[in-house]
Amino acid sequence: MVHPRFMSKARWLVLASLTLGLGAGSISACSSGDDRPASLVSLGGQSAGGAAGHSGTSPGDAGQANGDAGNPDADDGGAAGESNLPAAPLAIFPQQLQVDVGCGAAPEPTQLVIRNDGLLPLTISSATASAGYVVKSELPLQIAARESGMLLVVPPAPKAAAPVGGTSSGTLTFVTNEDDSPPREVLLNTTLYGGLLEFTDADGIAVSGALPLTYLSSETCPDRVTYRVHNTGNLTFTLFGPTFPSHLGGTSTSVSGQSVVPNGYAEFEVGGNSANDGACSASGELTFTVQGSFCGTVPKLAVTWPTNSQTGGCTCSIAAQ
Repeated sequence: MVHPRFMSKARWLVLASLTLGLGAGSISACSSGDDRPASLVSLGGQSAGGAAGHSGTSPGDAGQANGDAGNPDADDGGAAGESNLPAAPLAIFPQQLQVDVGCGAAPEPTQLVIRNDGLLPLTISSATASAGYVVKSELPLQIAARESGMLLVVPPAPKAAAPVGGTSSGTLTFVTNEDDSPPREVLLNTTLYGGLLEFTDADGIAVSGALPLTYLSSETCPDRVTYRVHNTGNLTFTLFGPTFPSHLGGTSTSVSGQSVVPNGYAEFEVGGNSANDGACSASGELTFTVQGSFCGTVPKLAVTWPTNSQTGGCTCSIAAQ
C-alpha cells in the first residue's frame, strides 16, 4: 500500500513594482531552475505503525490479485488480509511535513494526511502546533476504517528580515483514540522562497552606484551599455518593463514579460536618447515591475549620461528595439 505524497499549495501571485534598472532583451541560458522548487513537495516519512499496517494488509492485496487472475481462493486470501488488520484504530502518518512559505504571499495551508489502518473508527480529538504554526481543521476529526483524513497546517508568516532560503521548524501534536497511545508528533519544516534582484554589468560584476554611459564609438552619442538583472533568490519571477525616463532608452521586455530563473539573468541595454532637444547629458532611474514572490527591498538602478566636453550641439537618437 503506497501512501500519498503531499504538496504545499502556495500562490506566488504578488505583484511588486520594482524601481530597477533598464529594458530587457533575452534571458541568458546561464542556469537552470524550476518554477516550483522540489522542496515545495511535502515528502513525509512513515511511522513505525504504518509499516506494521502494511504488513498486515499485504495478504489481502495478494488475495485480490489472485482473484483478478481467476483464482477461486481469492476471497479467502482477501479475508485473511482483513483478519490481520488490528481491530483497534491505527493512525498512519508522515513523521515530517514540509510547510513552505513565499515572500510577500499569505501563508497557505499544507495537508497532513492521516490514514486509519484499523478496523474501528479513528478519532483525532485535539491538535496543536508550536513555533507559530497553526492547525486549521475542525476537531474532533473522525476517520473511518481503511480511510484517510487530513489536518491543515499553516506556517507562520516570514519575518521581514528573514533571508531567502532560511529555514524554521516546529512540532505538530495530535491526540487520538488509539489504545494506550501517547500524543502523536510530526516535525514541521519550512523554507522561505522568493526571488531577489541584483543589477550587474555585462561581466556579472555588481553595479555599485550609478551605471554610467560611455563615449567609445562616437563623440556625439554615448554607446549603449549592457547590464543584467540577476535573480539571486530561489524562485522564478517574471520581469516587465522598464519605463524609461527622459533622455534614456534601450531594450525592454516583451508584453508578456520575461521569466528569470534562480541564479539566472535577463540582459538589457541602455543608452542616451536626446533626438528631441539635443541634450548631451542626463540621468535617471529605470523602473521595472515584477510578478511573483519577491523578497527584500526593491532595488533601484540609476543611470548617468555624463557630458562629453568635446561635443557641441549634440543630437542623438537611440534605435528602437
